Amino acid sequence: TEVEHGWSLIQQHRPLVILCDWTPRVDALALCQRVRQNSELTATYFVAMAARRSRKARAVALEGGVDDQLSRPIDARELLARVRIGFRLIEMQERLFKAAITDGLTGLYNHDHFNRLLDTELSRARRYAQPLALLMIDLDYFKAVNDTFGHLVGNRVLTAVAHTVRCCLRDVDTIARFGGEEFAIITPASTLDDALQIAARIGAAVKSVAVDVLHDHRVTASIGVSSTEDLRVKNAADLVDLADRALYLAKHRGRNQVVGSFEVTSEGEAVGMLQAEDIDALCKRVAVMSVQAKEAYLQSISALVQAMEEKDPYTARHAVNVSFYGDQLARQLGCSEGFVQSVRNAGLLHDIGKVGIPDRILMKSAPLTDLERSVMDQVPFISTRIIEPLRVLETEIQIIRHQREYYDGSGLPMGLAGEQIPLGSRVLLVADAFDAMTTDRIYRPSRSIHEALRDIQSLSGKQFDPRVVIALRQIAELRRHAVQQRIESALAAAELPVEVGS
Repeated sequence: TEVEHGWSLIQQHRPLVILCDWTPRVDALALCQRVRQNSELTATYFVAMAARRSRKARAVALEGGVDDQLSRPIDARELLARVRIGFRLIEMQERLFKAAITDGLTGLYNHDHFNRLLDTELSRARRYAQPLALLMIDLDYFKAVNDTFGHLVGNRVLTAVAHTVRCCLRDVDTIARFGGEEFAIITPASTLDDALQIAARIGAAVKSVAVDVLHDHRVTASIGVSSTEDLRVKNAADLVDLADRALYLAKHRGRNQVVGSFEVTSEGEAVGMLQAEDIDALCKRVAVMSVQAKEAYLQSISALVQAMEEKDPYTARHAVNVSFYGDQLARQLGCSEGFVQSVRNAGLLHDIGKVGIPDRILMKSAPLTDLERSVMDQVPFISTRIIEPLRVLETEIQIIRHQREYYDGSGLPMGLAGEQIPLGSRVLLVADAFDAMTTDRIYRPSRSIHEALRDIQSLSGKQFDPRVVIALRQIAELRRHAVQQRIESALAAAELPVEVGS
């Protein structure tokens, strides 16, 4: 019949607009209903052309799915106008659909549509007995970018990263913005090893992302990978959960790395000689702090610093002094007020990890053994672990994590060099060294301001950033009396004799 022939042509060509003559031989309404029953043709615009019909007949046609009707004789200009209307409506529907499934900033699929695609891909993988892998990507310390450079720069970073990651993928892979600074990728027909290689390629590519206003801030990503080869995966939710847990483990191990779900076992890792009870207790105290009330957590910081001071009386004023010197150095370098605040907070918190160090090491007057030195090297890691639950302190966490990186690349934990090291970490290192040198320790007496400046200058370009060293000398000259008073106050607080030269 004419209807069957028309339906065959529609299936073959998939038209966006259908013009159908409605005659005794061609039942346009029956053909239209076939079109409406096909899920792939629901957006098709259907125009019926017939002899002048009654109002009731026209209403029946519209109720049956016909979008528009034209009466014979057909005016060519009217026909063209109705077709244009059809195309405009189709275009609007496509734009609305795209907006419903797309992230407006990056142009990637959004979270909801990604979940639907994951279910579809998982079903397809099982139908054809093929593996399927999932990558969860989270940008490291992204809040620090927003806090330091502003949300407009943060959006530029997200857009650049999205483009970079997409260029690393195959045509069959699917990427979405999962939320905030987190991305998710489906890699069909990929084993876990295949996906780990893709993840490594993405991690290297993200580090090459260049946004001119970021200065010395390097963009890195932590990546968790899961696969249907893992026997724990029963459904899409399991796949996401294992990738997410692998991502968390990558974050826990220091960020900027890839972890596969096969490494995800039980929660937590051994802490060896570290006093895990003290660390866990302090972690719980921090975890209950409000992440929304900034004044509340700043008040809590003081309590945490007191806990550290009680642990080591010889550094009773150290955190406060490092915070002060870091503040002054950042201002001398012309940093923004927000950045100065972050350095000041980092100074207060940088040694909080000492709560996890045994007293016999902290209070030892003799030189430390290699094993004891390695335990002391864990202080920045413990400090960041303790304050990580406070997401509002991401800038401070980054500064503290890299506080022992040396300008020549010989420091810890990553061996970063020069401008690769966050500026806040370079400032903190100088502030920490200056205060340590000018106050008494159980293993040595204090140096004078002049001697401390001389010793720090001798390591300029090696251990310390030359720019920060210059800023320290300028502060010592401009605010010498205030610096001297701070040193004497620290000695008095520790109940040690005041013998500080100028």
